[in-house]
Amino acid sequence: MIASPSSNPKSAVKNSLWIMVAILLLAAAFRFLAIDSAPPGWRDDELIEFNMDRRIADGWRPLFITEAEGHEPVYHYIHAGTILLFGDDIIGYKWLPFACGLLTIALTFALARKMFGVKVALLAAALMAVSFWPVMYSRFGVRHIGLLPWMLAALYLLYPSPQPSPQQGEGVKSVWRAVLTGLCLAAAIMTYFAGRAVPLILIGFLIYLAVFNRSVLRRVWWRYALAIGTAALIALPMFVEIANTPGGEKRTEVVGGPLIELRKGNLQPAIDTTLGTLGMFTFAGDPEWLYNVEHRPVFDWITGLFFYLGVIICLVRLKHIESGFALVWLIVGLAPAFVSIPAASFSHTIAALPVVYMLAAIGAVGMISWLNDKMTRWQDDKMNSNRRIILSSLPLVILSMLVVLSAWLTIRDYFGTWANEYIVRFQYHAPTRDVARWLNQNPEIASIALGTNPNQLALDPLALKLDMPRDIAASWFNSESALVVDQNSRFILTQLQKPGAEVQKILQDQAQLETASPAFEVYRFMTYPRMAPLDGAFDSGRLVLRSGTGVPDRVRPGDMLTWRTAWSIDPPLSQPRLKIFLHVLNDRGEVVAGDDREDFNFSTLGQDERLIQVSQVTLPPDLPPGRYAVEIGWYNPITGERLKRDDGSDLYLLPALEVIAP
Repeated sequence: MIASPSSNPKSAVKNSLWIMVAILLLAAAFRFLAIDSAPPGWRDDELIEFNMDRRIADGWRPLFITEAEGHEPVYHYIHAGTILLFGDDIIGYKWLPFACGLLTIALTFALARKMFGVKVALLAAALMAVSFWPVMYSRFGVRHIGLLPWMLAALYLLYPSPQPSPQQGEGVKSVWRAVLTGLCLAAAIMTYFAGRAVPLILIGFLIYLAVFNRSVLRRVWWRYALAIGTAALIALPMFVEIANTPGGEKRTEVVGGPLIELRKGNLQPAIDTTLGTLGMFTFAGDPEWLYNVEHRPVFDWITGLFFYLGVIICLVRLKHIESGFALVWLIVGLAPAFVSIPAASFSHTIAALPVVYMLAAIGAVGMISWLNDKMTRWQDDKMNSNRRIILSSLPLVILSMLVVLSAWLTIRDYFGTWANEYIVRFQYHAPTRDVARWLNQNPEIASIALGTNPNQLALDPLALKLDMPRDIAASWFNSESALVVDQNSRFILTQLQKPGAEVQKILQDQAQLETASPAFEVYRFMTYPRMAPLDGAFDSGRLVLRSGTGVPDRVRPGDMLTWRTAWSIDPPLSQPRLKIFLHVLNDRGEVVAGDDREDFNFSTLGQDERLIQVSQVTLPPDLPPGRYAVEIGWYNPITGERLKRDDGSDLYLLPALEVIAP
């Protein structure tokens, strides 16, 4: 039997506070240590959200952020404040999720003690301090973890006491308590999409009380109604903003496939995701390497069995309000993952995180209480003192070993397997952080060109900046089909993008490997290319064609053709982003083959740098023989606007192709 909150002696409560101090120190170690290696770098979501937070710090005041599939604003406003307070670096960015992680543990302890007693509260807090799921989100800089303190504060304030208080003035206090709960509830709703489940937890609990405990319902329903009404009133402007912004919230379209199918009458996708989510505790967890070792369940099987036992205990004791509240919380907290993809998503189920560890603690404490009763019966007057001490210490040893097991698995799986997995290092820009370390060790380097994946041209510069304590001029390009050569003739290629075959030829012919590591290679051009400008100058001479090496004079249909062009730049350009186009045209001016590429981050390029661009096209196999013009130029990929030349044209003609019969 689990001790009720009212049966805990005062001395145990006082001692529990000191134990909680130790647990929070342990939690801090699991959240603060090795912050620059796990995660191994910056995730795209972190960098995107940092841009949002920095704009808020600079004066932007959104009611709802429509970018990146839609973001609720509360966490971003708080994050903007902590960035201003601590700086634009890893500490300034990670401080808030670390703090939210610790606050989540403290509030889970407070609520679990109120519901199930101090033993369950301490074990739940200890498991959360060292377990993979809460550690992952406390070290991840985005808003998910920011939901939990607001949610737990709201649930703590509204959780009903066993008996009504007869004290004078309690009614006024209850009103203010309900209003404060509404503020926390609104903040949860306005922090992360899963926060919208919190009012449903409260509504579900009221339904439970209507079935099992109407006396408590009559006493508390108005507080819940006042809290939910207050939250709705506060959050209303955000929802009005969402409704008035076409396509403002796209999250359901992206991850809500099962829900969309369910509305059409197709149950199967929702059944599949529901079963997958229910299996997340011991069978297969979140399938995405972004947030988990692929398919790693929440618990090992030992802790998982205690979790299932905790669920069973609550089902058996369903008429006890703490058990009913826990089960309602669990079901509603998991519900978003029942109708979204991927199944068992740790992000979509984060509202259930605290109660999941409470239930594991309920099962473990319940089992230990039963074992303790059995051992007490085994003891007799003839038992020696050593054996008596061993038997009395056994429950504490078992519970401690449960926490130690979770800690060891987290160290092995999070700090070991997950942080060093190749796909995680790629997704978290780990090679860019390794480059930052190398540059910090070589302070004499004042400028550098860096190759990266074409999808990271906008975010990698920010990742490098956040990891660099000093300013450095860094030019970025896609190393698959481009190079940037500055006056120092030094550039870096990272694991994020292997150079293409044509770039490899350039490296072999003109560059020398200077430094090599598993994450990146540093090259130096043996000679700085000083080529006379050709007639192709764009943007009032700010982007000048220096050379263009092409293909044989005579080619055949189906041939793959490669052009290498070199450009010089005099920033700033009139367009913030540019794509290069190379088109093969027939005699009617129609494009028969072409290559449009965005291989440079022009906002990072410096003056008089040389841009080497590789363009490739494959001619149609049925292309008729004849003479074909070849045009090249630049345009804004967002607006489609082309850069102009001084003569008003928007292209430059390279030597024409002579296509002969196959």
